[in-house]
Amino acid sequence: MRSLIAAATAAALLLGAPVPAAAAPSPERLLNGSAKADLAGWSVASESGSVTLRRVTALKGGPATTGVEVRSEGGSGSWAYALSTLKIPAFEVGRTYRMTAYVRDLGGAGRRYGMLLANGAWQNRPTKVSEYVSPATAKWQRITRTFMATASGAADTSLYFALPASGAFTVQITGASVQPVTAYTPRSVRSAPTRTIGFAGAEGTEPDATVWNRQTGAGGWGNGERQTYTSSTANAQVDGSGNLKITALRTEDGGYTSARLTTQGKVTVAPGSYVEAAITAPTGEAVWPAFWLLGANMPSVGWPACGELDIFEGTGSEPTLAKSAVHLAGRSYDWSEGTTDLGVPLDAGSHRFGVYFDATTVRFYVDRKPTMVLWASDVTAAGRTWPFAKPQFMLLNVAVAGDATPTFDARTMTVGPISIWRGGVPA
Repeated sequence: MRSLIAAATAAALLLGAPVPAAAAPSPERLLNGSAKADLAGWSVASESGSVTLRRVTALKGGPATTGVEVRSEGGSGSWAYALSTLKIPAFEVGRTYRMTAYVRDLGGAGRRYGMLLANGAWQNRPTKVSEYVSPATAKWQRITRTFMATASGAADTSLYFALPASGAFTVQITGASVQPVTAYTPRSVRSAPTRTIGFAGAEGTEPDATVWNRQTGAGGWGNGERQTYTSSTANAQVDGSGNLKITALRTEDGGYTSARLTTQGKVTVAPGSYVEAAITAPTGEAVWPAFWLLGANMPSVGWPACGELDIFEGTGSEPTLAKSAVHLAGRSYDWSEGTTDLGVPLDAGSHRFGVYFDATTVRFYVDRKPTMVLWASDVTAAGRTWPFAKPQFMLLNVAVAGDATPTFDARTMTVGPISIWRGGVPA
């Protein structure tokens, strides 16, 4: 017996009308996100072995009437998780996807749950981003995160739910989903930079004081750092070839001096802009170079409410890794971090580190390739604020981390001219 589509197609051909299209396949990549008929694709594990899984029905208030319930009677360990299998585990690098789920902590409050993509060993991850919530009540809470795939994943990549590793809990999960989406992206621009901030001057002289401030002093700078920032050209100077050099130096007493420069009150980057610098960064234990932005309204709203965009951070003991991060305010201080392995040490040559930000998105780039994206819609859905619709000022520094033991005498970060494009990202 012919299907309705086949019959309609035959009739259309006789009449010369357009042929009806078959229904498009669902973009859903998760096998069984609401345990609609059974527990196919769901599994749980914990270091203590205390976590159990069952299917639940007649759920109310969520996106589906079925789901899974994960329970622990109170084991003790360092990890516990639930996995939901992907029917399509391969991801297209550079494409945008969204993972979503609804969770309900029947205990009401105090426990933390996370959602990410990985196998049970936290490997084969198409994205390094994750989303965590701590439900304040026993009501359903939606968790969602949009991401750009930076790796292809593997056959065992799953939707991974991080569970409390110790103590008793009962959590229900439903409406889990992983789908490709069309998300807002900034437009490409082919014009010259709107503004370029160079480092002209004779070798050994100060950077332009109409652009740059020197922040000085010790005190750890909120991170337990070892260095004292100075105004000396020994720590920050132009090199006579259009570059800035910031150097962390060991002192005779075994301490360190360095420099931290900002454009606060002098130059800001407007939302809807892309800012970029070519940087050769130092490596070595405890070296911590950075190029970053802070909200220009920091004096009035404080940190992290002003927002922080870490365009580039180096961790000296991991010489090939370039990190980027977003810091913002919400129910509590939180952040999102991305890491790019350059494959060669940061001090082997310069790389272009950039960021675009506006009222809708933040996008980080290394050598003009996007590495991490964050959308305002995900941030506000999680109860946090989005401060990146306002101007930011720039900072450059080389810190000496206090949680590692430095062994170097001098380490230098070389920064080329900083370019700013208004209205989009350079093609």
